[in-house]
Order: sequence, then structure tokens, then C-alpha cells
Amino acid sequence: MKPSAVLVLATDPLAGALIGAAVELAGYAPVFPSEGESSRDALLRTRPCVVLVDCDHEHACAESFFGPAMMAGSQVAVFSSSRSKRTIEPIAEQFGVRAFSLPIDIEGLSELLDDCQSLPET
Repeated sequence: MKPSAVLVLATDPLAGALIGAAVELAGYAPVFPSEGESSRDALLRTRPCVVLVDCDHEHACAESFFGPAMMAGSQVAVFSSSRSKRTIEPIAEQFGVRAFSLPIDIEGLSELLDDCQSLPET
């Protein structure tokens, strides 16, 4: 059985790679935007079950991305790090998405991804 795709949208390439590695360890297939590809185009190309969005991502951490992602059947979770410029709780509450802070352990990420997969599509 092919693992479900998880789109990772990070502003920091290293953080994105580390999250991608953790996603893979959790049994999912991490996917990323191609060079120069917009977040929305990456969403349409990859059709992920879950999208992990950096709260500092200017184009993805916004209603203009969350709406299309949810309409496409993807679950959305926003994340922050100690260097994030925005706080995730108001964003998560406003848009009804999941939230987590980095670092996250593999068990926590696995739970989040499994929980997102089990939520009904909107």
C-alpha cells in the first residue's frame, strides 16, 4: 500500500527537510513544492491527505490557502518554531486547523497525522 502524501510548506529549507524526515518515519510520504511552484499549485499537484504549514509562510498560512486546501479534502496543521514571528493559536482557532510547535517528537507527529487522516473531509 502506498503511503499517504503529506505536503510540507516551510519557510526554512532545513526545517522543512527535518519535518519531511519525521513525516517519513511516521509512515507517510513527504512532498514539497517544486522550485518556484506556488503553495496552491503544489497542493493541486500532490493532492495530499495533510498539509503542514509554517505559520510564517506568507502565502500558505492564510485563508486564501486554507480554504482551497480543505475544499480539496486535505487536512491542515500549522506549525511554529521558537524563531516564528507569528503565534499559531489565533491562526488555528480562526481557521479551525490543527497546530503544533517545533520540536515535535515522532510519536506526537504520528498522532497528529493519524488524527488528521481520521477526520471527516469538509
